[in-house]
This record gives sequence, C-alpha cells and structure tokens, in this order.
Amino acid sequence: MEEIKNKIKEVFKMMGIDEIEIETKKDNLSKDREHLLVDIDLPFKDARQFLNEEAAGLGALQHVLRQMISRKDFTQPLLVVDINRHKKKREKELTELANKAAQKVRRTKKPIAFKPMPAFERRFIHMKLAEQPDIVTESTGEDPERKVVVRLYP
Repeated sequence: MEEIKNKIKEVFKMMGIDEIEIETKKDNLSKDREHLLVDIDLPFKDARQFLNEEAAGLGALQHVLRQMISRKDFTQPLLVVDINRHKKKREKELTELANKAAQKVRRTKKPIAFKPMPAFERRFIHMKLAEQPDIVTESTGEDPERKVVVRLYP
C-alpha cells in the first residue's frame, strides 16, 4: 500500500502538487476483482482542476493511475480513485435522483431518461434501482452521450 501511495504522490509532484494526503482501503465492490479505494485530499485550488466538467479530470487521473499501478496484472486490486470525497457526495445526490425518478415513473407510468453521465454514475444508478423489483433500467446511446433510462418492469 505504501508503494502505491508513493507512486500517486510522485504523479502529483510532477504536476506541481505537493500538499496531498492519501488514504487507502481494500473493498470488494465486485465479485470478480478486489478494489483498492484511494481517497486523495487536496487543497481546493488543486482539487478543482480534477473536479471541473463532471469530474472528467478525476476520471482521467484514475485511468492513468490504473495503467501505472495495476496495468495488466489482475492479481493487483483495481484502483477506485476519489478526490476530496467527490464521488461519495455525488453518490448521495445520485441516490436521491434515482429514487425520485423511480417514484415519478410509478406515478406517470412513463419512462424517464437521465442526462448523459459518466460510467461510474450510470452504474451506481443501475445498482440502486436494481433493488426495486417494479423498476428496470438500461443505458442507451454512445459515450459521451450515454444515459440511463428508467421504466416500469413489464
């Protein structure tokens, strides 16, 4: 774990960011591969460059770190990177959005399409609404316009 933290600090140092705190925790988010949750705390001025435009910078950073650290070695845990708890906060918002969409679909009996969103957000909505037996979800479209559609189970 310390080796991973040091590699991450090295990447940030190359970007001119020295003030960084990293917490790691192993988790089994999926059945097929262990995950390593990496929570990075940065000063606001540094964090915002990763969290602009639907956190595209965070997604890019996660991709680069995954390539550096776990590459093609599937014995290594898959990195899930978060900056300043952005994903945690977003998951709370998405839970509310998903529940409201399900309620509206039940009330109107018409499907609802979310606006396009990143893959981790779509997956989160699918997982949240899978718990509701009368609701079904599907992703439609092509990235970057891919979105979740919520409808009643036939």
